[in-house]
Amino acid sequence: MIRNEENKFEKGDLVTRVIPSHYTNHQHSDAIGVVLRVYFPLARVYFYDTKKEEIWNQKVLSKVSKGVREGNENR
Repeated sequence: MIRNEENKFEKGDLVTRVIPSHYTNHQHSDAIGVVLRVYFPLARVYFYDTKKEEIWNQKVLSKVSKGVREGNENR
């Protein structure tokens, strides 16, 4: 059993993949997804680029700030 490890994300967090995926033809994607469920060490994420729920190891996901994205300040 792994100890001293905990979930990096919570349900509703926005994340991106940090590695290419078979879901994206092994091409890197900066697509954003929303965390649906976390259960260490995995997370179930709905990614908008593939329109699919995907299961990922939390180590290869990166949290995205929910603030204003660069270039969209005047929208």
